Amino acid sequence: MKRTALIALLLILFNTILYSQNKLNKYYNTNFENISENEFNDFLLKGNYHYNGFELEDQFAFILYQRKTKGKLSTEELEKLNKSLLNKGNLNNNNITIIIFYPGKDNCNGMERNSTWNIFDNDYLKQVKKNSFNSFWIYKSDENLKYYHPKKVDWKKDEDQIIENLFFKMHYPCFSSAVIDKDGNYILNLGEFGKQDIRKDIQELTK
Repeated sequence: MKRTALIALLLILFNTILYSQNKLNKYYNTNFENISENEFNDFLLKGNYHYNGFELEDQFAFILYQRKTKGKLSTEELEKLNKSLLNKGNLNNNNITIIIFYPGKDNCNGMERNSTWNIFDNDYLKQVKKNSFNSFWIYKSDENLKYYHPKKVDWKKDEDQIIENLFFKMHYPCFSSAVIDKDGNYILNLGEFGKQDIRKDIQELTK
């Protein structure tokens, strides 16, 4: 019986490896459009591009992104965002909304100890409060979230996935952020960043 089970397991592993070997590598730009491998490598050589790799059912997907990304929401998108945020807390008429986004545990944020990341520093939190910025702490998965000061900041789940779909269309390492003005102009930090980056984004959107 054990021999039969072992043979069955080996066959499954063999088929999995064989199937993976038949998968094609596919490459995508920052708009998730398919590009050639040469185009993909040309972007990486520019130095300000990073990529995520995912094993999907039918392919290995390599997707480019830039850590600092800018854009503008349409009127409809801005309305969807504000409606979603109203369900998570107070939303005043201030010019600036700040979203800190936790995608779930990964190799970057998986340390099992209380975070010393400067986004939780008192001077930053006081600045946000003093200026009455709309500030939201949003998570997709709460695994490991207990190490990111839930008593200090009010983490809310992205239940309707509006925030994820608007700004964070794939899993970027660590955390990400969005700073948005009242007209829908936004600046994203995709991946590692700190309080100094948020401050610069606010300055740029309010100058």
